[in-house]
Amino acid sequence: MFGCLVAGRLVQTAAQQVAEDKFVFDLPDYENINHVVVFMLGTIPFPEGMGGSVYFSYPDSNGMPVWQLLGFVTNGKPSAIFKISGLKS
Repeated sequence: MFGCLVAGRLVQTAAQQVAEDKFVFDLPDYENINHVVVFMLGTIPFPEGMGGSVYFSYPDSNGMPVWQLLGFVTNGKPSAIFKISGLKS
């Protein structure tokens, strides 16, 4: 349903489904990533009038996840580029 692209890396299309409506991509070495592209594969569209929020998660000083809203994708906007560098600071 979704893909993820980081410059200089292979495209990821095997998101881990962690809930009925939640998918996660692992981004190793995320501290050295400036931008990430999230896109729909075109195989399964969203229901009419729906879309998906895109979040970035990183661990805080205690190792607990911090979730940062980046934006969204929809059938009408099936891809987006998000800047993630500097979010942790």
